[in-house]
Amino acid sequence: GLIISPPHEFTMAGEPRSVAELARFRMEVAAGMGASIFAAVFIVLLNKALFATYGFTFPVTLTGWHMVFTSATLWTACKLKVIEYKKMPLRANFYFSLLDSVTMGFQNLSLGNNSVSFYQMCKLLVAPCTVAIQRVFFGEKLPSPSVMLSLLVLLTGIGFATVTDVQLNPLGTFFGVMSTGMVCVVSILTNTMQKAHDVNSFQMLLNVAPMEGLMLLVLGPIWDQWVVGKNAYVDYEWTSEAFKAVLGTCALAVLVNGATFFLIGKTSPVSYQVMGHLKTVLVLGGGYMFFDSDASAASLFGVGLAFTGCILYAYLKDREMKRSLAAQQQSVGEK
Repeated sequence: GLIISPPHEFTMAGEPRSVAELARFRMEVAAGMGASIFAAVFIVLLNKALFATYGFTFPVTLTGWHMVFTSATLWTACKLKVIEYKKMPLRANFYFSLLDSVTMGFQNLSLGNNSVSFYQMCKLLVAPCTVAIQRVFFGEKLPSPSVMLSLLVLLTGIGFATVTDVQLNPLGTFFGVMSTGMVCVVSILTNTMQKAHDVNSFQMLLNVAPMEGLMLLVLGPIWDQWVVGKNAYVDYEWTSEAFKAVLGTCALAVLVNGATFFLIGKTSPVSYQVMGHLKTVLVLGGGYMFFDSDASAASLFGVGLAFTGCILYAYLKDREMKRSLAAQQQSVGEK
């Protein structure tokens, strides 16, 4: 099969069992979050330059190149003994890679066939949908009421900041619903498969990136031809600046992919979604503060509310880990 590990095992990967481990966990998550924010912001800027300035409108083909570049980088690291290769079952690798590749395609179709507001609304639904899927299909207990409240505060704030005029159309709605559900499942599998197959984030990425790269190298041009009406290999006129921008996005994609697998495996799918919303808050807030971006009162209120929700969620999850650690230590002491 694809994963499957006992439900009680996958709420938090590598949960700290001592004060030192808790401190290390905090530092690792902070470092992963910092790398993720840095890479995500700059890859968005470079991708925008590629699409708008250099006219490179082939997102799925580009994603395939990202995965191939990620594979080559990780294999080089493996040969240099920086990371250790650990083979995953071929069947699990294939199904996950196929699901993730199709998910990327649906995300691009959702973005292309919906208003920005509806696309953002679909992203907001990922966290609650992930909670529901984990509960119904994996038997995981629901978050505590206080954590649920922090998620509600966060998502309400993001909604105020990013969702304005929601426009619906049948095809766009279908793509939006499909991409939302598939992102939830991929996030959950990224977490559970690391534990089920006893691999760390980079070992899993080393397994799935080559297969995803091959799939997207084949599917990318077909998908882009269908959506854009052009093929990157035939119709695009290359310049040295565009080539450098593509190389830059490929290099940043290694960091984005590595940070994504690391953070989901280290924390949980829902916590990773919260970190993603924190990136949105920081980008929006930074734009309002430093670049004089147009901001309505609702947007400013939303950013502030969402940031409050992020801080509250982080505090509550940290408190839960402290309590769990104290209970473990008390149990050991009683024995």
